[in-house]
Amino acid sequence: MIVKNLLVVGVVAGFASAAVAQDSKGSWTVGGRVRVDAHQNTKETKPVSGDKTTEKMSEVSLNRAQFTLNGARDGHGLAITYYADSNELYEAVISHKFSDMITAHFGKMKVLALGVENSYDEIDQYIMSMAGDEAPMNATGARFDFGFGDHNVSVQAVEGVRSITIEDMGMTKFNPRGGLTTALQYRGEINKMIKPVVTYTQVRPSSTKGTFAFEDETLPDQPVNLGNGYRTIIGVGAQMAVAGAAIDLEYDSIKNHKQKGSDGKDDDITSLVAQVKYAVGASTPFLKISSDAHKFGEDKGEGDVAGMNLALGVEHALDTSCRLHALYYSKASGTKDDAGKEEKMTTTGFNFGVTASM
Repeated sequence: MIVKNLLVVGVVAGFASAAVAQDSKGSWTVGGRVRVDAHQNTKETKPVSGDKTTEKMSEVSLNRAQFTLNGARDGHGLAITYYADSNELYEAVISHKFSDMITAHFGKMKVLALGVENSYDEIDQYIMSMAGDEAPMNATGARFDFGFGDHNVSVQAVEGVRSITIEDMGMTKFNPRGGLTTALQYRGEINKMIKPVVTYTQVRPSSTKGTFAFEDETLPDQPVNLGNGYRTIIGVGAQMAVAGAAIDLEYDSIKNHKQKGSDGKDDDITSLVAQVKYAVGASTPFLKISSDAHKFGEDKGEGDVAGMNLALGVEHALDTSCRLHALYYSKASGTKDDAGKEEKMTTTGFNFGVTASM
């Protein structure tokens, strides 16, 4: 796998070098970023009945190794992002600027979903809200951006939707075949201080009809009509600059609509997210908190999950291309049983790491 990844990076890097050398009229940039983390945490689980269990873990891991190529010439653009650590072509987008107001993008791109948190570079994330973890990431399709001074409206249609197949029998996953995800997003800037972000996303899977044969041959085949439920996602947030501090606030909501003809119920995920960063010289202390809830609509709240995540730390720039980070994090959640009692889970720990770029 490592050899294969290096070969891919070598091929793309060779193409980039050739493009830069041959295209004197274009503007080309080649970049790479690597992040390595050292974790140490303690996980405690307290069931409704029984003894509490404690699990400790220490790990050094490659969080991300990404390669980027960006080019622009005469209103056309090209952007490629490759994740060497997971051998994934994350982004491959062709852009065309029709005018100062309209730009079109085609290819594999990030899905417009939620608000501020989902716009962060993944390599800069330390904890994620529940809604952030459930948001669609990237898919193939098209996006049109319409700019009006300090305001921008984006319309997107892509594949790569939440889809259910017969083999899953109730399990959910993102499936790149069939279905359609559409999104409408507004971004603006007010008095150079407040940047609102409002996004509405609808995920429509492809429908799967047929029969399911049980392994127990004494049971009759069961007709199924799966994949016709859908998901709506709403994000409302704002980024603000106040007295030298960068403050991000947002509310996110994800509704999973039940399958047609199913006895199941809609379920809802909501997250409140706040992040504050304050640069002091080469160091930037930060605090990020998310309050999360996942409600399944069952009696007495059975299966409902509520929790809170916290990250408190500091980033320190050794120079323009190398950054250290150190943080304390805590993840606490509770899951209700059929009597309304909660099984509680808490993970606390430390994360030390370095991110280098070029």
